[in-house]
Amino acid sequence: MNRTVLLLAGAVSAGVHAGLAPEHLHEWPPLGGAFVASAAAAALAVAALVLRPESLWPPRILGALLGGLIVAYALTRLAALPPLDPDREPLDLLGVCTCAAEAAGLLAVVRPRFTLVTSGGPT
Repeated sequence: MNRTVLLLAGAVSAGVHAGLAPEHLHEWPPLGGAFVASAAAAALAVAALVLRPESLWPPRILGALLGGLIVAYALTRLAALPPLDPDREPLDLLGVCTCAAEAAGLLAVVRPRFTLVTSGGPT
C-alpha cells in the first residue's frame, strides 16, 4: 500500500469537506452537517494512520470512508437524497477532482500486490 497517496487523499478530502461545510450549513443544515462529519472523520482517520503506522485498521477505515464519499458524491449527482440534500446536484470541477483524489487513496488500499517470482535455478 502506498501510504503517502492514502495520506494525501485523506487530507485533501478532509480539507475540501471542511472548506465547503459552512456554505452547505447555510444552504441546507443536514447537508452541512454531513460535510462537517465527513471532514472530521477523514481528519481523524489521517491522524490515526500517522500515529499508528503499523496498525492495519487506519488504512482500512480511511479506505472505506473514501469509498463511501465517492459513492455519496455519485448518488447526489444522480438523484435528490432527502433529508441530506433536497435537490439533485450538478457535477462540479471541485467535486470531481476531490473524488479523483479519493479514488487514488482507495486504490492505494485495495489494489492487489504483485510480486515478481524468479526461478532459483541457473540461467
